[in-house]
Amino acid sequence: MMTSSDVRGVAPAMAVPLTCFVTVLFALASWGSFTSARFPYLGPILVVGLLIVGTGISARLLRVHGSVVVLLQVLLGTIATGLLVVQHPFPVTGGGRARVVAEMTEAYAAFDPFDLPMSASGVAPYLVPAGAAAVLLADILAVTLRRPPMMGLVVLGVFTVPFSIIGAGGWGGVSWVVFAFTATSFLVMLRLDRAQQLGRWGRRLDEDLPVVPATGPALIGVSAVAIALLAPAWLPSANVALPGLGAGDGDGPLRVINPTVGLYDDLRRQSDQVMVTVTPVYGDTEAPPSYLRVGALTKFTGTEWTSGNRDVPSDQTGVATFEPPMSDETLLGEPTTYQIRASDKFESTWLPVFTHPLEITAKGPWRYDEDTLDFMSTEGRDETVAGQSWRMTAAPVEPTQERLLAAGEPGVGAPPGMTDLPLLPDEIAEIALERTAGQDRPFTQAVALQNWFRHSGEFTYSLERDVGTDGAALVDFLTDNKVGYCQQYATAMAVLARQLGIPARVAFGFLNGDQDEDGAWTFRGRDLHAWPELWFEDIGWVRFEPTPAAADTSEPGYTAGALGNVRNEPQAPVPSTDASAAPAPNRPQREAPETPEATQSDTEESSSGAIWTGLGIAALIGAIALAAPAVIRRRRRTARLAGDAEACWAELGDTAIDLGLPWSGTRSPREEATGLAPHLRDREPMTALQRIVTAVERNRYAERRDIATVGDDVRLVSATLREHADRRARRRASLWPASVFRRPTSPAAAGPAARSERELISS
Repeated sequence: MMTSSDVRGVAPAMAVPLTCFVTVLFALASWGSFTSARFPYLGPILVVGLLIVGTGISARLLRVHGSVVVLLQVLLGTIATGLLVVQHPFPVTGGGRARVVAEMTEAYAAFDPFDLPMSASGVAPYLVPAGAAAVLLADILAVTLRRPPMMGLVVLGVFTVPFSIIGAGGWGGVSWVVFAFTATSFLVMLRLDRAQQLGRWGRRLDEDLPVVPATGPALIGVSAVAIALLAPAWLPSANVALPGLGAGDGDGPLRVINPTVGLYDDLRRQSDQVMVTVTPVYGDTEAPPSYLRVGALTKFTGTEWTSGNRDVPSDQTGVATFEPPMSDETLLGEPTTYQIRASDKFESTWLPVFTHPLEITAKGPWRYDEDTLDFMSTEGRDETVAGQSWRMTAAPVEPTQERLLAAGEPGVGAPPGMTDLPLLPDEIAEIALERTAGQDRPFTQAVALQNWFRHSGEFTYSLERDVGTDGAALVDFLTDNKVGYCQQYATAMAVLARQLGIPARVAFGFLNGDQDEDGAWTFRGRDLHAWPELWFEDIGWVRFEPTPAAADTSEPGYTAGALGNVRNEPQAPVPSTDASAAPAPNRPQREAPETPEATQSDTEESSSGAIWTGLGIAALIGAIALAAPAVIRRRRRTARLAGDAEACWAELGDTAIDLGLPWSGTRSPREEATGLAPHLRDREPMTALQRIVTAVERNRYAERRDIATVGDDVRLVSATLREHADRRARRRASLWPASVFRRPTSPAAAGPAARSERELISS
């Protein structure tokens, strides 16, 4: 049973803070359910958390006020987090703030809950500060404020993150292993805190009686953890999920396949596996279907295109009938009904459909956006199209060139927000105006942009260069390197069209299919593609094809000759005609510049060096914290040995406490000396101890205070006690003196007070 003396040592002071930290760390491991790895964010959180917890333990042992403890934890935690995340110790200053903005901008581009798992290192600038804040808040609640059960709120907040990103399906990706370790650690923390609270009252009167299990705290702990883990599954999710797609009901956010992350890897993989099979049932069964759209990206953040915020009513189902997007139905081709089946390899949470569906029947939790006609799963990644079949009737849009040329002002009748753009470099607007100079109609401006990418702009298609989509990368793509794949061409044309006021979006899906012996059309992984769609009055979304012809693309027939040009394909390198080679796009005609690569390498080395510098600073702070007690003890010893008998007596008591010898600080000098005598053995130190006791008694109880010092006697007795102690006790007394962390005891109250009264009477 823990006694009152047990709760004042170093180990008890570390028990609750460390178990609290471990509990939060276990809970933070749940974030690995939506990241590619745990170490890139858990590693820095571990370092920062140990610094925060270690600072709190050290400061509390030194009897620092609680508000100062929190201030120190915030200061050191902020410095460590800044060094690890942005390689700057003060992220609130000018230079530090600029780095924070840059890192957060890049992390926002990588933060994509629609294509899981996300890059752990990419989103670490979000996860590391959030995890460090969780550790700090938990320590404040459980230790500083002494409210450990309230720390369950922190666990609740931590577990809400995967539920918000992944959805309630599969318990938000939280494994039962994480649940078990979190619950166990939380209960251990509650038990340790309860033992310490009871221990402060002293020895129990019923220690000899059988111990009755304390079921109350255990029940509270289990209930708190269960609520923290299960409540997010019952709580309704917000209608908007960062950074794009919103949920339609309380079942969690919808997920999509975001090509800004996944499409590039899928394109480079050039998979020959069949992803979708389309079988014409009736209608125009001879015309080959093409451009099977998976989804549309409608929002440009400045660093990437996302699905935007979608309005998905909760009363929708996977059965829907749509009116044609234009009043003149002659613009539609002959409707065709298809039976579509997705392979088990195609795990999309968006349902592939053709651009202008008229009727769709899909079993399962599918809903649609009336503005974009995208079908999306309401169950997140737990419900995908893999292995499913659905039926669709669609008609191709066949607008005449005359009708497109006669389209009115851009944006008439378009869904809202389709021309929105963030702040971009001025060069992009200048390029849009320059490449469409002399064209005063939206359609001719769009054709001019398409022709520039495909014909006159000297662009090259290649999968060997991933150039990004932020403002600077876009300017570089349009002016210098001009090498990219379909995603760059689609996003670039969409941005330029919006600069001109033409509603635009980026669609992604499959380019063309191959017909098998049974007449079905198969779309393979290598057919993945992205293209821009522009809105025209009373026509709707119209496809354009800016990707160069070397990528096996062709411009739509309604764009040929719109500017008086003869339709022809550019003189671009063609892929190898080797029959044994899989279809692949052409490679770039020139190598990438070496300077950016060298700069990137230097930046990586600089970042790595800054991280190690930060870790070194954190380790130095920890070493200083560990060495502080020994330094304090030495300075205290020097000052006391030069003082009076009372100061020397306090020094002798601290020496006994450091060596683990019996010393309460509340008994009389003779009783304390009796406890130390067996550890002296020799006559000379015994005599010195008697002189010390006599001096202390005279100082406390004599009519006139004795100011004589007994420093030499204390040195002799202390040296003898250390000599006769075991090696482990001596090492502990030198490195981690327990007396530093013990509240000092005052001399017997009867001493100075009684002497003062006698002096007053005698006077």
